[in-house]
Amino acid sequence: AALGLALLSGDAPEVAVALARDGGPRTSQIVDNFSLANALRAGVSAGGGPETLVHLSALAREAGVPGFSQMVRVLAPETPVFVEPDSPWLRERGAGGLLALLSASVPGTLHDARTVAGPLKGLLPDAPPVPDPPGTRLLFVRGRASGTEGVCRARDADAGIAGECRVFGSEAEAARAVEGDEIGPGDLVVVGGCGPRGTPGLSRLDALAAALNRAGLRDATVLTDGLAPDGAPGTWVSVLSPEAVAGGVIGVLRDGDPLRVDLREGRLRTGVGADEFAEREPFAAGRPPSAGYAARYARAALPALEGAGFG
Repeated sequence: AALGLALLSGDAPEVAVALARDGGPRTSQIVDNFSLANALRAGVSAGGGPETLVHLSALAREAGVPGFSQMVRVLAPETPVFVEPDSPWLRERGAGGLLALLSASVPGTLHDARTVAGPLKGLLPDAPPVPDPPGTRLLFVRGRASGTEGVCRARDADAGIAGECRVFGSEAEAARAVEGDEIGPGDLVVVGGCGPRGTPGLSRLDALAAALNRAGLRDATVLTDGLAPDGAPGTWVSVLSPEAVAGGVIGVLRDGDPLRVDLREGRLRTGVGADEFAEREPFAAGRPPSAGYAARYARAALPALEGAGFG
């Protein structure tokens, strides 16, 4: 609805008939920088995480809209999170209520973009009451020297997390370690080989999140080049790039390496020196296939925040 391809309210069959009769607007006439920015704002304000950014980046690439990945890095961190995806407030008021709240609470946030039913702002209902915010935010964290970048949905009060790495080459391996009581409360769970090239295909780590829940490790910290599931326990830094199989730092971390996730400054810091990293061999697990369609994807796949499609 925020993108302009679905109705905020009204009779969908009647609108579909009207569009068919007058020949428009077509998708290519709706999806542009302005409508994508609206969708990005709405998704983040509704508690959407990295998966929202990946899908919108893929849409932008398919529509031939340049510069969206840079827009994501600016707009996502500055957009307030109003509700959780499954909140009663959102179920009751829907997309129209959320967009009206965004427009009223943060002036200039929404563009009056074209939609299937006309200009967006003329379709918005009156602004609803502001809900109690969930107290989370979406931010980017980066390694200054390595060029590593990831996305984290964190609690507002969190200043950062520090600990020692426990490194795994697949989600299954990490989940088994959790189920075998091999992960302690202070461990940082690092899972490589789950990015667009490593799987191949961008993998969402649902099994690991479920294992952490069952083990009572609800404050765990996970760093991965895959996707964090919605509602995953603890703090996740996901879609880390460059991913492990593309030579990223996540592929050369080792068990016991000290690591700090500084959420106030948006920094990843480690006590391991650059010279030592340069001497390490990449982690052996999670290598992409060497033949077939999967191998073609693994060779050409774009980073997650560029849509994870073919380059």
